[in-house]
Formats: sequence, structure tokens, C-alpha cells
Amino acid sequence: YANIYGEGTISGLGKIGKVWVLPPTLTLQYHFTDFGAFKPYVGAGVNYTIFYNQDAGSAEALHVKNTFGGALQVGFDYMLDQHWGVNFDVKKLFLEPKFDVTVGGTNLTGKAKLNPWLIGTGVTYRF
Repeated sequence: YANIYGEGTISGLGKIGKVWVLPPTLTLQYHFTDFGAFKPYVGAGVNYTIFYNQDAGSAEALHVKNTFGGALQVGFDYMLDQHWGVNFDVKKLFLEPKFDVTVGGTNLTGKAKLNPWLIGTGVTYRF
């Protein structure tokens, strides 16, 4: 999830609210070779982030709009045998979604700077 804090004219609100994020990401990867069982890679791409379970916190209402953003990735596969391995990766997302917030009966709009880090692990199978 991500916390949203006020800046500028709404900085006095502190934490405006929080949202949960679903960030499916499409990346192009470059895999380095000649490292044996250790197979590092880097990637760059795009994601479309969906915001859900939005909690207004100190505001009366909060709506964060789904948005596209850029992504950078670094990770590795470690092969346990010819087919099976484990995977670890870290992604940095660059998101600036628009939002609407209601404070004291007044509707305000703005842009949130949410640049989360995503950490993942998994199982690899190579054919």
C-alpha cells in the first residue's frame, strides 16, 4: 500500500489517506550470461497501477485515479539444476496519479508522487 501526504496548501492535513496498489508491469529485460547458475538481469518498462481500498484518513473523501508509469528492474535467477531455480527482483515504479480529496466540504484535486519499491521472489522453471 501507499500513504498519501499533503503538500502545499493542504500540507496541514499531514497524512491524507492510504491506498492499496495493484501494479501489473511489462518490462523488457537484458539477461547477463556466463555467470553459471547465477543469472542476473536488468529491465525497464511500463506499468498500469490500479488503486483500491482507498482510505481517506484525515480527509472526508479520497479518490486516487488509476495511472500509467515507468518502471526499472534489477534481479536474478539462481538455477538449482537444469530446469528449476529461484528468482529475486526489485522494481522501482515512477507514479504521479491524479487524485480528488474532500476537506471541510471543499473538493480539491492534485497529483500524488508515489514512487514505490516492489520486491519479489519466485520459482523459475526453464524448458
